Amino acid sequence: MSKQLRQKAVCMFVIEAVCMVLLGIFLTVMQTRLSVRNQYENTKEKIGQMEELIENADAAAAQNTASYDEVYRSKAASVAYMAKKDAGFTYTDGKMKELSERLDVSNVLIVDKDGTVLAKAADTEADFRFARYNQLRTVFSSGEPSEAFEVVTGEKTRRYYGAKIDGQREAVIEQDPAQLHKIQEDTSSWRSMLGNVNVGLNGFTFAVSSQDYTFLYHPDEQMIGQDSLNAGLDVEELEDNNYTWLTVNGERFYSGVKKIDGDNAYVICAVPEKEIISSRNITVGIVLFIFFSVITVLIVYALLIMQEQESRIGEETGDFKAYGKLYYNKAVGKKISALTLVGTVLILTVSFFMQTLFSLSLRSMSNKRQAEEVQKTLERNAEDVKLLTDQYNERYLNKCQTASYILSRNPELRTREELSELSRVLGVEFILLFDNEGRETVSDSSYVNFQISSDPSDQSYEFRKLLNGVEYVVQEAQPDELSGEYHQYIGSVLLDENGVADGFVQVSVVPGKLEEALTATKLPNVLSGIKPSGGGFTFAVNKEDLTFFWHPDKRLIGKSAVEHGMAENQFLDGYCDYITIDNQKYYGASLETDTDYIYVVTPESSLMGSRLPIALASAGASLICLVLVTLILSFGRHMETAVEKDEKEEEEDEGQMVKVIMPDGSVRRTESAASRWSNMTIKWEDKTPGERIGAILKGLLSLFALAICAAIVFKDRFFDKDSIFLYVINGDWERNVNVFAITASIMIICAAAVIVIVLHEILRLLSKSLGARGETVCRLISSFIKYVSVIAVLYYCFALFGVDTGTLLASAGILSLVIGLGAKTLVSDILAGLFIIFEGEFQVGDIVTIGDWRGTVQEIGVRTTKIMDAGQNVKVISNSDVNGVINMTRK
Repeated sequence: MSKQLRQKAVCMFVIEAVCMVLLGIFLTVMQTRLSVRNQYENTKEKIGQMEELIENADAAAAQNTASYDEVYRSKAASVAYMAKKDAGFTYTDGKMKELSERLDVSNVLIVDKDGTVLAKAADTEADFRFARYNQLRTVFSSGEPSEAFEVVTGEKTRRYYGAKIDGQREAVIEQDPAQLHKIQEDTSSWRSMLGNVNVGLNGFTFAVSSQDYTFLYHPDEQMIGQDSLNAGLDVEELEDNNYTWLTVNGERFYSGVKKIDGDNAYVICAVPEKEIISSRNITVGIVLFIFFSVITVLIVYALLIMQEQESRIGEETGDFKAYGKLYYNKAVGKKISALTLVGTVLILTVSFFMQTLFSLSLRSMSNKRQAEEVQKTLERNAEDVKLLTDQYNERYLNKCQTASYILSRNPELRTREELSELSRVLGVEFILLFDNEGRETVSDSSYVNFQISSDPSDQSYEFRKLLNGVEYVVQEAQPDELSGEYHQYIGSVLLDENGVADGFVQVSVVPGKLEEALTATKLPNVLSGIKPSGGGFTFAVNKEDLTFFWHPDKRLIGKSAVEHGMAENQFLDGYCDYITIDNQKYYGASLETDTDYIYVVTPESSLMGSRLPIALASAGASLICLVLVTLILSFGRHMETAVEKDEKEEEEDEGQMVKVIMPDGSVRRTESAASRWSNMTIKWEDKTPGERIGAILKGLLSLFALAICAAIVFKDRFFDKDSIFLYVINGDWERNVNVFAITASIMIICAAAVIVIVLHEILRLLSKSLGARGETVCRLISSFIKYVSVIAVLYYCFALFGVDTGTLLASAGILSLVIGLGAKTLVSDILAGLFIIFEGEFQVGDIVTIGDWRGTVQEIGVRTTKIMDAGQNVKVISNSDVNGVINMTRK
């Protein structure tokens, strides 16, 4: 290589390095902006949901508190009622203790108007003379039970309820509110509100006080109560609806801020910077590798052509055209211009592919995660339903047992008027009394002479248990068989003065508060509260008849999902692919429950809108660099002025490289037939520029395949659990013709290629150490491995693309029969052509003898091979008839 060419090579590789750096910066900035924009949309939607989320939680908390207080106010009222109606009622500590146990409360007290305790079930730290207990005294003026309030004394917290007995005394319930606080913690605490709000893949939501800037909630419980300013949070960035970068404990987050005035708090949705960088780096790295490969091939190929031109200085080649002092190298310009075009298309394709993979992978993982959250929510709701039902049943049962206790001790209260007043005190709809035969004796309801049924299918039959020794019955809430209204009936045994069963009392409850509490746990409410980013939504399909059980578009509810576009193969657990509903395409993930298929979907338009612009920008930037390199390589000083002519005779080709005449009449150098099947490696200096570029490309592809293979083997060490690469390898996607199947196939091909190459090299080294028989065996094994690997990879890839490989094998048997009956010759020709190319028996330009015909190979087609003899005659031979080949490609 001349000095001029060496200088140009150094210059070009410096330019390549500069282009790589500039393109890397450009791609990084562009991909970061795209990732941040996607996170902005996601975070903005989450922030928009915060106010509604907190309002719903506050409403649930208010409802739970009201329901809880209603129960204990009625217990205070029932104590006051007994004090007024029970002839045996005494103001003693023993009586209060009895009532405390029966009412299941912490303490029952009788307190006079001045705050003096007249009787108590247990000692109390409260001093009712203090102003903090003035709420209890309101009963004397209003006549209604007091509003609840809490008082903290020392380490104890107690909640108080009062009810008027007479003008001087009231009944007070002192209750430990631990159960209420537990309910509130589970429904309206910052942990319950924000703990399940996911942002991105690894993001989270936390809250900071707007008064003292302490953490009100953070996933790391140790940070709760700590100063956020000491953790690195910038107060100036805490503005309503501000989207910016925040730092917490040295880690940067892309965050959205929502100010909640009523709670004096900032709610912050944060996505770790490393999540954005991780997804960005994979895409940028692969596009840069493709660009590096293209520009390296471009430069090296041009330099190799120039080096070959140097060896022919003095010959009239017509390779140069003068433009003033510059010369245009037509040979270089023509060949690398084609490479530039092909390289740009390749970069565009890879960039578009990676954008698609990036977008769909993130959406798949996000949808699957939200589907998992739906499942967890449903599981929690199932527990909540049981807990809430048990709590309400216990409260209603206690009311019924209180009624039984009062009416057993005071038979004179068993009148319609007294029952009506007792119903009001206990907060039930009405009370019915039955005798030992199950006949109604008196009630404050509209039912007259009601008889407990003896038919097991009737609603009232269950209460016959009370006539057979059972102490109480709590019937599930259901439509009443007479009125059709939703009721719950609870029964408890009545006792006479001797403590013997004397019929039973039944209370009717309209469980409205229970229904309201349970409504939030029902599937439609759960699904309507989940709002995936990108304009997504959730819906459910009934498993039994495949109709929409719930959908945000109310007109679809009850309609057939199949008739509206869904396919049969989409009704399964863990489905993750495209779904079409009413000609609208969505990307979604599914979850199967006992009764429904639940889907989390996002419109395709919101996922793919930026794919083409980003890919075009990447390809455009790459094209500018490649065109610049092409121009620099194509223009320069004429070689005759750069180097001295070396007048020497061209030596004849010897060894492994020979000259052949191609079908277009051009003369090219190629590897001799004998050396193609030897274990010898052609020396670099003996290779043509095309073969050298082929070797470089093979090296780059091998490097890429080796990197993919290493990534597969060490996937858990190299990648986070939410990595796109790991998502593809683990196969958590639908087997179909999609971007994931294509990516997985490329990975499998790369891994298989590395394994085959390694095995081939091992066999080649072994063959050198063994005799002729050993080399024969090694070559046979190498050929066997090559064919088996191709078949195995094809079979595996077919499975990735959703092909039923079992059916495929069965179809192969049928295909063999069809071939045997009619298409045998055609298929034999095709297969023979593939083997000729695959085995490399001969190639275009080789001089061969097949049978009695000798000539140059012009074309190897799918069905036939064309050979031209010295007289320009062309013989067309069927590939299946090609046998006894003599390859004479030497000199």
